[in-house]
Amino acid sequence: MNVREVHEFLNDMWESIFRLNGELKRELDEKEFSVEPVEEAFGAYIFIDGEWRLMKYPHPAFEIKPQMEVGATPEGYYLVIAIPRERVSGNFVGSFLEGFQRSFIYGAEDFLSDVYNWRRDGRASPTEVIERIDESGERIFQFEANFENVEELVEGIKRVIKIGKRFNVFES
Repeated sequence: MNVREVHEFLNDMWESIFRLNGELKRELDEKEFSVEPVEEAFGAYIFIDGEWRLMKYPHPAFEIKPQMEVGATPEGYYLVIAIPRERVSGNFVGSFLEGFQRSFIYGAEDFLSDVYNWRRDGRASPTEVIERIDESGERIFQFEANFENVEELVEGIKRVIKIGKRFNVFES
């Protein structure tokens, strides 16, 4: 293990999230979205070698209220939007899967059991995903999209806001 590389990687990861947080505070309409400060997120999981593994170390993350979290892990950048079951539609699921190739869908309570996992499910149809949601006892579903860099993440945030408004997934 090269300590200098690990150190630089972690500094870059944190710095990029702090910078993004400041940019989004200036860009997003405060009447619709509140960009909260960056925090140290603990207790997250990362998908490694075909399974979810606990991260015992913190990673940078912040909320975009209502319902979104943005952050970075050693795997890359992510965006999660939490949506109550009654607001999840087949059209939203289809648009989400089409727009975010690297994505996961899981419940808020049993988050280690995926409803959709891009690494395992390939290109499951929106109908299959909706059936899994309907069979689940979860009340809130988390739609997670992963990105390789901050630029892709910014575009993903804009895209999820657009489709979220279109399919009325945001709570007032």
